[in-house]
Parts: sequence; structure tokens; C-alpha cells
Amino acid sequence: MRTLDDDALIRIAGSLMNQIKCKVDETGSRGVVLGLSGGIDSALVCHLCSRTVDTKALLLPEVGLTSDEDIDDAVKLCEALGVDYSKIDIRDMAEMITDSYPSKLTPGSIPYINIRPRLRMLFLYICANEEKRLVAGTSNMTEVCLGYCTKWGDNAADFLPIAKLWKTEVIRMAEILGLPKSIIEKRPSAGLYRGQTDEGELGASYPVIDDILYRYIVEKSTLSEIYKDHDKDLIDSIVSRVEKNGHKRSMPQSLEVDL
Repeated sequence: MRTLDDDALIRIAGSLMNQIKCKVDETGSRGVVLGLSGGIDSALVCHLCSRTVDTKALLLPEVGLTSDEDIDDAVKLCEALGVDYSKIDIRDMAEMITDSYPSKLTPGSIPYINIRPRLRMLFLYICANEEKRLVAGTSNMTEVCLGYCTKWGDNAADFLPIAKLWKTEVIRMAEILGLPKSIIEKRPSAGLYRGQTDEGELGASYPVIDDILYRYIVEKSTLSEIYKDHDKDLIDSIVSRVEKNGHKRSMPQSLEVDL
């Protein structure tokens, strides 16, 4: 796993802020909009964007599922950063879609759960279109490599400010930039069902996951080499996610026309 000291992370943060401004300027956009969940990834993106361009946050909780703590953290962050925000409860809309679908969707199933991120994407692009903003995505490198996202949901964006940072680096940058401890120390979760945590679903802590991914993807280490340092079943599970979810990292394939 690469090692970035504090100075390097500060330089990277400055570079990211410059790139965000260039992206907005070159597209003639008014600014950016992002979905703010109360988690560390969206909090870091909100911080970086708000320091350089006009930033709007949409808080899109599902009341009854999203924790009050997450909502409070998101609101307090917006107030601290001076970011304009709107809060929209997606619960009734999610239930309406579920009830309208011809077949009964099983609560907790993938189709049922994925309605939520796709609804949030819908609102982000409504705001982007109406206010001439770019959608700033909040995916990090770990999530991108794993395909740990909903296709055309939380991975849908116009650009991804932190997609070259591993999750462990996101946490360290957030600490260095002074983001609230309540956000930094929170267990990462997509908040798609009660009790859900990223590390619970993935089967290991992010430092372990990042080390496996870095060695497999960046260093091109063989599985035999990685097996020496980590659990074999865990490694196989992570590698399987990387390979199976490659379609989430590319645009739809255009089929060839044979003349």
C-alpha cells in the first residue's frame, strides 16, 4: 500500500480543489451539486468543492431508515462550510415505485435496495439541470475498484473528485483538513438498510481491503503472494468483486455493425 505523508495529502487536496475549479470553469457551469449523506466521502467532497466553487448539497434521507445522526452531521457540515442545502425525504417516493412495479419486490433484495440510490441520482440531476451545475460524485478508489455502488445510482456523476484516493487516504485527508470527528469516526455505511456497514458487507476493515486491492491492481502481485499476508477466502471474495463488477467502471458497450 502506498504511503502518503501529511504534506503529500495537503498538496493533493490543493490540486483537487484546483481541478474542481477548472472543471466548473471549462464547462461554463455555475458550480456543483452533490449528495451529502453525513458520511466521510461526501463530507470530504463537500469540503473540497466548497473551498473553490459555488456548492449546493442535497440531503436525501429516507426518514425511518436514515439515522438522525447522519442527517444532523450533514446539516452541521453545511452550516460550518457555508454551503446552501436542501433536504428531501425519499421514503414516500421509494414506496410508490415499489408499489407501482408489476411484480412484488422483496424488501431487502437488490432491486428493492437499489431504488434509493437511483432516486437520489434523479434529484441530483434535476438540480444540476435546473441550476446549471455539475454533479460531483463521492466514490473513492476502493469503491470504484470493488464496484461497491449502485449502477446508475451513487456512481452516476459528471466527475469524481476523490476517485483516485483509497478509502484509508480519504479518512486521513479528512483528519488533516479538520472535518468533524463525528463524521470521521463513524462506521462507514451506505445506509441502505438497518444495521448495514461497509466493512460488514465486505468482510474486513478498509486498511486490509485497501492493502489487498493495491497489491492486486497496482503492484500486480500474484494471488499466491497476497495469500501469505491475508485470509485466502477474503482475498478471493475481493478479487471476485473486482472482476465481476468491471461493467460498473465502463460505459455500455457499443455493438459492432458488420457491413
